[in-house]
Amino acid sequence: MAPNHSDWQRYRRLLSYARPYRGRLLAGMAMLAAVSLVEPLIQVAFSQILDRAFVADVGGTGAGATAGLASQSALAKGFLSPVTTALQAIPILWFPALLVGLFAVRSVANFVGDLALHWVSSRVVFDLRQATFAHLLRLPVGFFDSNSSAELTSKITYDTQQVGAVTSQALTTLVQDSLKLIVAVTMMASVSWKLTLGVFVIAPVVAVVVRAMTRRLRAASAALQTQMGELARFADEGLSNQRSIKIYSAFDQVLRAFSLRANAVRRTIMKQETANAASAPLMHVVVSVAIAGIVALAIQEGQRQAMTAGDFFVFFTALLSLLPPVKSLSSVNAVLQRGLAAASSVFSVLDQPTEPLVAGQSGRQLRGDIRFDGVSLRYPGRDVDALSDVTFDVPAGRRIAFVGASGSGKSTAMALLAGFYSAQRGAVLIDGQAVDELGLHTVRDNLALVSQDVLLVNDSVIANIAFGVETTAIDTQRVRWAATAAGADAFVSQLPAGYDTQVGEGGGLLSGGQRQRIAIARALYKRAAIILFDEATSALDSSSEKIVQDSLRVLGAGHTVVQVAHRLSSIRDADEIFVFEGGRVVERGNHVTLASAGGVYSKLLAAQVG
Repeated sequence: MAPNHSDWQRYRRLLSYARPYRGRLLAGMAMLAAVSLVEPLIQVAFSQILDRAFVADVGGTGAGATAGLASQSALAKGFLSPVTTALQAIPILWFPALLVGLFAVRSVANFVGDLALHWVSSRVVFDLRQATFAHLLRLPVGFFDSNSSAELTSKITYDTQQVGAVTSQALTTLVQDSLKLIVAVTMMASVSWKLTLGVFVIAPVVAVVVRAMTRRLRAASAALQTQMGELARFADEGLSNQRSIKIYSAFDQVLRAFSLRANAVRRTIMKQETANAASAPLMHVVVSVAIAGIVALAIQEGQRQAMTAGDFFVFFTALLSLLPPVKSLSSVNAVLQRGLAAASSVFSVLDQPTEPLVAGQSGRQLRGDIRFDGVSLRYPGRDVDALSDVTFDVPAGRRIAFVGASGSGKSTAMALLAGFYSAQRGAVLIDGQAVDELGLHTVRDNLALVSQDVLLVNDSVIANIAFGVETTAIDTQRVRWAATAAGADAFVSQLPAGYDTQVGEGGGLLSGGQRQRIAIARALYKRAAIILFDEATSALDSSSEKIVQDSLRVLGAGHTVVQVAHRLSSIRDADEIFVFEGGRVVERGNHVTLASAGGVYSKLLAAQVG
């Protein structure tokens, strides 16, 4: 059954990923087409053997009778007469060798065709995964606020693999079996067009069955994509929080919730498989009844000597050869629906607008002056502003801190500075120019970030400190300076391979404090104009925190340092502290001034000291 308009649009878009490999794709399709064209030659060859070697002498003797009977066949009189004439010129004893040659050609063509299409499929899956992952990395932070990482991972791994089947299995079936169907009908028509018309009586019934199954398969496939993403998200959430599950003995609760999701996936798969399994048997029953009627008519044709034994063999084998391609074409609908549902899931990500990464002035070095001018921001789905009419100036080279209770807006202010979000009112300016005008490339080239969530890749210590720099361009002396300034050199030097030691998946071979110091060293290595510290010392002990604070002072006037902190001891010597409450800056000043003012800051300080 032909796909609807939206399915066809998705399929065309999907096949565009195969365009760079169209040479192999077309070659593979040509080989599969050759398989479909060789099979009728084999059938005609067998019909010649029947007419010339087994039946000919019944009505006469010798080669003359053989040639006479063969020339009276319906095939010899129809539009395939050039083929039958060529075969009649071949001695009958040569036919075994001819059959071996035809089977060999079919086998080689089938192997080459399958291999070519599967190679194209693997490349399409690879390219689609690359494109999806690259696109995800360029999406704005707000997208990840409303989509779990497990669901997005499922799109990259599971959904793209389902899409690959459309460009291999489905395309193979559509090309090869469609042509087999056409060739089979052509062979039948060459013997008796009257009998062939009878075959088309079952076509409307088959169309009704396919249409019913298509609706069921499409609905089940779409539901399965959603449920698999939810199952992956919940599994990731459970495994990531397995310590809490152990501590609070929540095994049964979490397992019940997982079981509900897993069972929903199982039920949807069963719906899908039930529809898929029922489609072929239903069509087999319909087709078998039609075949019985057609064979009865063929017997009558033979009794009137309207066809020879060879003609009946060709017609009946062509009739039986209709079943496999019909079955395959009915089953391929399930593959297509799964693949198109997966394609919709993947394309829904690829269609998301990326961050406006305006290049700006390449290599521009900013001073680090910061200004918030009446900045307001409200997150989607929230009733109140995260920031409301925030205004302040920070000269370059200053070390400032944002403090306040959870949800006060301090982290949002830092996120705006990094260009993760855009202000809905007002503007964030660096060196007197709005972040949007500077371009995110320029802004982020001049920013370094150390956050609570430390990203360490499974590589060496030196590669993690110089993250984002090509291996050949890493300055090892600068790496050691950054590590020393961050208080990391002492423990790195004691590792088995020093700076070449592998840190493990997610930095799992290092402690939390060690991972944090590596991240701080990474920010120092970049030597950016503005360095953002978002709870960067939260995992450090007092002595390590002192080392980091000393390193921040060493940075000097060439860097603007912005810290977000809950632990007020880490920002006591900041040049200026901005106190946030309810999305507004309610106080600003140094530690001594604010501590004695009796305001919000002094209350936060008293709560920590007390």
